[in-house]
Amino acid sequence: MTEKQNNWMANVHELFGGDCKIFTSNKSGGVYQLHVWVKDEGKMYRKSLRTKHLETALEKGKDEYINITARVNQGKKIFSDDVTTVAKRFLDWKNADVKSGTIVKGRLTTITTHIKHMLSYLHGDMKVSDIHKGTFLGYYNWRREGNSTVNEDTIRQEYSTIRMFIKYCHREGFTEVSADKIEIRKFDRGKLQTNVRRDTFTEEEWERLYKGMRSFCAKKNCKGEKEYYERQIFRNYILALANTGMRTGELEQLQWRDIIDYRKTDDYGKTKEVVFLQVRAETSKVRKDRRLFCRDSSCLRRTEEISIHRDLDDLIFADYHGTRLSGRKKKAFWEQILDFCHIGTRDRNITYYSLRHFYVTQRWKGGVKLRDIANSCGTSIHQLEKTYYHLDEETLLETALKDERRGKKKKKAMLQ
Repeated sequence: MTEKQNNWMANVHELFGGDCKIFTSNKSGGVYQLHVWVKDEGKMYRKSLRTKHLETALEKGKDEYINITARVNQGKKIFSDDVTTVAKRFLDWKNADVKSGTIVKGRLTTITTHIKHMLSYLHGDMKVSDIHKGTFLGYYNWRREGNSTVNEDTIRQEYSTIRMFIKYCHREGFTEVSADKIEIRKFDRGKLQTNVRRDTFTEEEWERLYKGMRSFCAKKNCKGEKEYYERQIFRNYILALANTGMRTGELEQLQWRDIIDYRKTDDYGKTKEVVFLQVRAETSKVRKDRRLFCRDSSCLRRTEEISIHRDLDDLIFADYHGTRLSGRKKKAFWEQILDFCHIGTRDRNITYYSLRHFYVTQRWKGGVKLRDIANSCGTSIHQLEKTYYHLDEETLLETALKDERRGKKKKKAMLQ
């Protein structure tokens, strides 16, 4: 240990070969300060040791230096960046996943939206190191106050992205808090399932929808040729969602070459045409190829007849210019259709993604095996059981009442 003096430092003590300095200054009032040069980051770490006693300051200084050295050796950052800067690095990292094919572009768009909400909540200049385990406890109420229509499932997905971001920050050494330590609002599973049941169509609403779309897309109700064309494309897109159970992003990236063939099949004595399709891994959320049937070929046959983009690599449900229908345009068409068909959305989050819920619901009620539904939809049995367990309860009730519904002699009800 050596002792040195300079113009503004007093009582300077160098530890660990001069890498750590303990000193007082002409403005510290005799309170010892700590300086440690962090070579990897090219910055000076400064901290008040909050003591005027030399021996105590030396012990504290040694502990701080050892802690700093240990963190540097573990690859952790000593100086924290603001959350906006780190969020940009995080999104760049996720964009690399898109390029490598690990996730689809649509998934990155969703993650980016979630991160924007997170930054608004945290304020962009907040340091990542200031995030603690209770930072996001107020996130749920903040989201609901800013947008009363946002549902719990959306916020739950945003929490998932936030934890992914914290995991990245912890791995890169930006924070000491690990993702599993972040406290979030607990969600009522029963309420989430109620939302799924509420945020889909009844059979009566679905009938109103597919019949009403015929008039909505009629030429007399369109302003011009382009709108007429795109309304027809959107109508068939909606019907395809309901007849395949595909994710919106998968269907929007479906190309003509993804139609394997059209097949005739017997449907209770009537001949019916279905379509055999493939979903390519690069367009799938789970990054796996799969094959499935569209239960009714008419939506694809009609699109084939009217489409002006018919090359094998062209998108099936493309807009007038051959690109994917924009989110703004789809949202506008969808809201107009619901209004046209008099389908209420108050206290419900009815979107075109609800058609995937509708597909699963109808197939399950129709007696299709859960494994077959999962394979067709590109998901897991576990995920279906979690999301649609209320249907299992309905199936149990149906089983309990089967004898009565077949017209057999009714027994005294067991339910009180």
